Amino acid sequence: MMNVLVIGGGGREHAICVSISSSNLLDELYCMPGNPGIEDVATCINGNIMDNDFILNVCKENSIDFVIVGPEAPLTNGVADILQNENIYVFGPDSKAAELEGSKIFMKDLCKKYGIPSADYKTFYDAESAISYIESKNMPIVVKANGLAAGKGVIISNEKSEAITAINDMLINNKFGSAGSSIVVEEFLEGKETSFFIISDGNTVLPLGFAQDYKPIFEGNQGPNTGGMGSYSPVEYVDENLETEILSLAQKTIDSMNKEGRTYRGVLYVGLILTKNGPKILEYNVRFGDPECQVLLPRIKNDLLEILYLSSKGELNTVTNYELYPDSTICVVISSPGYPEKPITGSEIVIENNYNILHAGTEKKNNKLYSKGGRVLNIIGKGSTLSLARDEAYKLINGVTWKDMYYRRDIGLIENE
Repeated sequence: MMNVLVIGGGGREHAICVSISSSNLLDELYCMPGNPGIEDVATCINGNIMDNDFILNVCKENSIDFVIVGPEAPLTNGVADILQNENIYVFGPDSKAAELEGSKIFMKDLCKKYGIPSADYKTFYDAESAISYIESKNMPIVVKANGLAAGKGVIISNEKSEAITAINDMLINNKFGSAGSSIVVEEFLEGKETSFFIISDGNTVLPLGFAQDYKPIFEGNQGPNTGGMGSYSPVEYVDENLETEILSLAQKTIDSMNKEGRTYRGVLYVGLILTKNGPKILEYNVRFGDPECQVLLPRIKNDLLEILYLSSKGELNTVTNYELYPDSTICVVISSPGYPEKPITGSEIVIENNYNILHAGTEKKNNKLYSKGGRVLNIIGKGSTLSLARDEAYKLINGVTWKDMYYRRDIGLIENE
């Protein structure tokens, strides 16, 4: 039996807490900072998830044996390093391994060095050289800030003028702060995008499968990109041969990180594009996607807490009978009006039945529930087919009373190209 702390306070962390709350290995479950939904299954501790010393004190005060980190920022901030030094096991990579997401330049150089297929690229530290480079290139072209930019640091430029603006914004105008002090300019790849997830202990890899997400705010995949308006798993457009090929790329990534002295333990989100020349890596994320996590975890038949713990100890090779349910799971995100630009928050929400409803951006005042963030609720549907899972999720929305809520009605109906 162990005491577990989950770091984070969104829908992803609510999904993690729900999934591990029934484990026979669990004694006490804590979450920092948590949210009103998570309060039903865990003790929530208010605090700054970027304050490593505070997190360490919380672990000591509550005799925490195991920490599961949800968001990427605490990982790149080195929370795993601090806790591991105190002999506390952590699910999530240390800061050296988290560079796989924290630095686009590191990621691209790794792929090039070890022959992992990715877009052709060049790295720049000054605007003049970058602009000179794109003058000889065909459009579209992609400009990426090197560091973490909250999902906004990738600019697909259809015209040279757009690329020049992106370069100047990053390298001269400091639009992305230190994240944009160096950039990657890479070729634009055409094909269908997909996301593949694995759990690794640094050697062994367990596949979590594929998830389809929906970034644009409006139906028909229109409008500005968001953190994600919905997702589902599994997907039908990847056959067994392609899945085997992609799993081998994920294993090659883990092996390459080992060779670099950056043992990777945790979940790895592999963002791919399926080109006519085969799958190529677009990006890596060092944590569960949100809202992909919400549809991946319910499909795991095994005890999730045991798998995450064995990953942190380097013992995934001891997992037997690992299996995923074939059933479909879907997540529909309900957001505040004005999201993603200027979400209008503070509206009262009444939920008839909490079954399969995860909290992403809510707060409680005087025992009433209110919207607090851009993405506010995640509605989960499950079924033997995607269509049945979809029907369940949209029916559950009828039990939510919130006059301002917005959600896409086509999640699971169309594919996100």
